[in-house]
Formats: sequence, structure tokens, C-alpha cells
Amino acid sequence: MATANASVAAARAALPQQLVKPNLQGADIQILVSTFTVPAGGLAIGDKISWGFLPFGARLMPGTKLYFSAGAASSTLNLGDPVSQARYLAATSVAAAGNAVAEAQFANGALFEVSVAQQGLPTDQSELLSTVAGAALQAGQVITLVAQYAGQN
Repeated sequence: MATANASVAAARAALPQQLVKPNLQGADIQILVSTFTVPAGGLAIGDKISWGFLPFGARLMPGTKLYFSAGAASSTLNLGDPVSQARYLAATSVAAAGNAVAEAQFANGALFEVSVAQQGLPTDQSELLSTVAGAALQAGQVITLVAQYAGQN
């Protein structure tokens, strides 16, 4: 029986041995917990929620979730950054209380790490953003992002 090496094992077996990025092996797991209560008047379609920032080289990990109380019918949120609005989570209904797992970045074996962190520029990949779609968010709705990421602060 043959043994095939995946990326980390192949890097270690290579001659000369290759270094593996800390966000692939050996990084600390950090958390970002950010809560937003929709203000009076709600948030309109196209408005954004800024959750916070990931450090340069960070990789969002499985288990990252968006939690939400019941809101307006047809309202949706995604999770991404200024470069890719749905990098982590496609538009998801937040009308009924629940949660959504933000793991779109792992589809088809893809991996993503923050490689450009110039805050305020269109190339910023570090700011975690959600965009309102479908319908305005309801005033008083509480939404919380619990993000786990591998990286060094």
C-alpha cells in the first residue's frame, strides 16, 4: 500500500525541508467575539456591519459562526471582507433565531489567509464585514459573530 503526502507532510518530507506557515501548523487559535444590536430604524439593504479585524497572515477556522435573534422577514447577512463580500458566508437568512457556520472559504479545498491588510482600502482583506440584503434588519435584533482564527497577534 502506498502512502501519499498532503501539503504539510510533503513540506516536512521535502529535501531541503520546507517551512510551513504557522496558520497551517503550530499557530495559536485566537477568538474575535463581536456583538451588534440593530439600532432604532434598523439597517437598510446595502448597509454594512463591521465586526472587527483579523491580523495579517490570519486564517479563519472551522467553527466560526454568526448567531442571531429573530429579525425581519427576508433579511439576510453574509460574511466577508472589502475584497470578497461573501468570502466566509454566502447571504443567509437571519429572519428566524439561529446561527450560520462561516466555512465557505474551505469549499473545494480552498484556503484563505489575510495577505493584504491595509485598512480602509478596497484591497483590505482584514476587516470582517456583513452586508444587509433581502430586507432591512429589524431594530433590536441582536447578531453576534464568534470567529476563531489561526495566527499570531
